[in-house]
Amino acid sequence: MGVTLIVNPGSSSKKFALYKDDVRVLDAYVESGGDGYNVCTLLKGVQQGCTTINRRRFHESLNDFLQKAKELNLINDLFDIEKVAVRVVAPGTFFQEHKVLDVGYMQKLKSVEAIVPLHIPHLLKEIEIINKELPHIKLLAVSDSAFHSTIPDFIREYSLSESETKSHDLYRFGYHGLSVASVIRRIHAVVGMDAERVVVCHIGSGVSVTAIKNGKSLDNSMGYAPGNGLIMGSRAGDLDTGALLTLMQIKNMKAIDAQNFVQTSGGLKGMTGDNDLRILLERKVKGEVLATKAIASFVYQIQKTIGAYTAVLGGLDLLVFTATAGERSSILRDLITKNLSGIGIVIDQDKNEACISKNGVISQMGINTKVAVIKTDETDEIFRITKTL
Repeated sequence: MGVTLIVNPGSSSKKFALYKDDVRVLDAYVESGGDGYNVCTLLKGVQQGCTTINRRRFHESLNDFLQKAKELNLINDLFDIEKVAVRVVAPGTFFQEHKVLDVGYMQKLKSVEAIVPLHIPHLLKEIEIINKELPHIKLLAVSDSAFHSTIPDFIREYSLSESETKSHDLYRFGYHGLSVASVIRRIHAVVGMDAERVVVCHIGSGVSVTAIKNGKSLDNSMGYAPGNGLIMGSRAGDLDTGALLTLMQIKNMKAIDAQNFVQTSGGLKGMTGDNDLRILLERKVKGEVLATKAIASFVYQIQKTIGAYTAVLGGLDLLVFTATAGERSSILRDLITKNLSGIGIVIDQDKNEACISKNGVISQMGINTKVAVIKTDETDEIFRITKTL
């Protein structure tokens, strides 16, 4: 009996999955909502129900998941689990490969912890729990940036000297690679065609846009670290260096303080006090000025990136929306596509409103550029990779 556990600790959520003889038998998704965290469990793809837990239980949710697996007789005990794979979001050429997670890997991960304050501290805590509960298992690190290793050097390199670039490993690594790869793998099944030129908009607490040419990553809006690029929930994205240096001087911040500040107090949270797109869209409907302006900035940046990637791809065959907000919010998709008819993007309002948290094509009939919602499945992508390690 081959049992694999998948652990995906994100910046504001956790996902767990159990595979038994290559079959996905149990899932749990934990995300912030209201005054606590919502936990939804699926048994062989069928939702079993959702509950609300507090912050303490959120931190212990892996233990609860393993207990649930035993209660359902999916495993007899924890020794049935042979492999555990975790999603790793970290900058560096070292982290652009899938690897066995050993002591040396942990040391390297801790060395870049401060650069990715929304991901690595959570990951390290999760690894600590895994090592405590499952000390016998083979632990695998699955890279979130490996998919973007195909980005050409002239795109991934910064305007620095070659010696500085290489000696300090400063490249645009790109992120959300597992999500994008899972989407690309299912385009034909959802859209009914193999698209050559694709732009994928991953919109969740983290936000990125990826340009795909013939199934390979050409560019990604995130750069060296996952805090770069577009406006996100609490991440400022591409903040002008002059503005950042001025802010550091005024607030007397060290580099590590500035790194933490722009990733935890920037973005929509910094602009409005709230990092939840659902709440901000509601505030916008009520006519609140701050929320309206923040959503306008958020949408503009995504539109601009879609336009830029359409240009470098030499046209666009397919635009994809994925991740929580991209899959669930027809309002957000409408706002983003509203001014893009000039590059051939036009959606059907009825199709758009009907496509909530499910796969589907939402573009108008007869339009050359297809627009689709394709649910991300990082979990299956991670499992597929574990079979090669």
